[in-house]
Amino acid sequence: MRDESGAGAAPRARVVVAATAGIFVEAFDWTLYGLVAPYLSVQMFPGDDAFAKVVGSYAVFAAGFLARPLGSALMGRIADTRGRRAGLTTSVALMAAGALVIAATPGFAAIGWAAPAVVFLARLLQGVAMGGEIATAATYVVEVAPRPRRHLFGSIAYSGDALGSLGAAVVLAVLLGSAGRAGLEAGWWRAAFVVGAGLGLTAWWIRRRAPESRALVPAGPAGLDGPDGKAGPDVAGRGPGAPGPVLALLRPQAARMLLVFGITVGSTVGVYFATVYLPQFAAATGRLTEAAATRGLTPALLTLLVTMIAAGALADRFGPLALIRAGFTLLALTTPPLMLGLVAGRVPYLLAACVFCAGLGLQLGVTPVAGARLFPAGIRAVALGVPAAVAVATFGGTLPLVGAWLVRSGHLSTVVWYVTGAVTASAIGSWLLSERLLGEDEPLPAAGHRSGTGRVAG
Repeated sequence: MRDESGAGAAPRARVVVAATAGIFVEAFDWTLYGLVAPYLSVQMFPGDDAFAKVVGSYAVFAAGFLARPLGSALMGRIADTRGRRAGLTTSVALMAAGALVIAATPGFAAIGWAAPAVVFLARLLQGVAMGGEIATAATYVVEVAPRPRRHLFGSIAYSGDALGSLGAAVVLAVLLGSAGRAGLEAGWWRAAFVVGAGLGLTAWWIRRRAPESRALVPAGPAGLDGPDGKAGPDVAGRGPGAPGPVLALLRPQAARMLLVFGITVGSTVGVYFATVYLPQFAAATGRLTEAAATRGLTPALLTLLVTMIAAGALADRFGPLALIRAGFTLLALTTPPLMLGLVAGRVPYLLAACVFCAGLGLQLGVTPVAGARLFPAGIRAVALGVPAAVAVATFGGTLPLVGAWLVRSGHLSTVVWYVTGAVTASAIGSWLLSERLLGEDEPLPAAGHRSGTGRVAG
């Protein structure tokens, strides 16, 4: 049986699996570095000051985000011209390669400054990969999922982000339980990156078998693929990989790209606070150990996962804006009492973490697909990816570094207000969105373009 977009049940299943697997791996590897940074720093960074080493490793974590806008432009352009599948396989291959390099790099004692330099370059490579991942995956789901269920499909796919973060937390908890902090600092952290590289190769194989989007492929007997199994002409009527006036195409989308930036600020700060920095923050309160806080991430991330999928199902029924606004508003209103209560010892860690993740999941399960709907198919991956990556690089990637500096300076509560300010800004931005803006499902117009060859599959 085929739905209105022309794809059968089997291709739809491959779509969801391919999108989810890649997002899972990239979130796993990306989050893993942030969680492992305090242990990795002992071997890979110089000096005797433990705090300075941790700050150095967090600085590399932040530096990896500098490559994400470039990655969004490069990976997005590949996806917009050579096909969504090409962009998806390239990004996950680069992420796996970066993980393998980090795992194999000798420590500072063996190769000196080359050790942090290689880790830095590997993180830049992963930054390029991650910069193109979410926008391309969201674009892919928007174009191939049946319209009545595309937010559900998107939330399931993007739940790979929560699963990847959960997987990284579980791996770290297992290593802490088996090898202890001393074992991790002695080199067992490398095992986690080997796992990440293996998962990346698996995701690459899965994505190689995924169907292509019809937004860039003419309809034909091969289903979602062109007759030769490759991506066909893009929606502007050019062949795959042909150059185009990207800046000229993006200029009319500037206002919408600014909205994406504003919405992403709160989302990325919330994600990296909840999935990367929260154990460090909780340990800084003196109420529990870092190991206990890391174990407590598991139920919090499960809450995030369930909420994301539920939000996708609800968005298909009630519209995405209701969920996006509800999520950001809940975060803005509850973050100060929850986290300041945690600092003061009045709110249990598990309650604070789970409620925060519930608010985060309400919008996180919906915003990627809703954001992709803002733009025409021919520039969708680039137009969504670049402003989102800039916001993530500016605010999300720097959060652990800012948090560590504030805690070191004796301003633990300021971390709470920093997070609150970011989610409040995005709550305000969510009210500037409208359903009218989310109706952009047609390809870019082009002279000589034949009707029907570039329409969105979903």
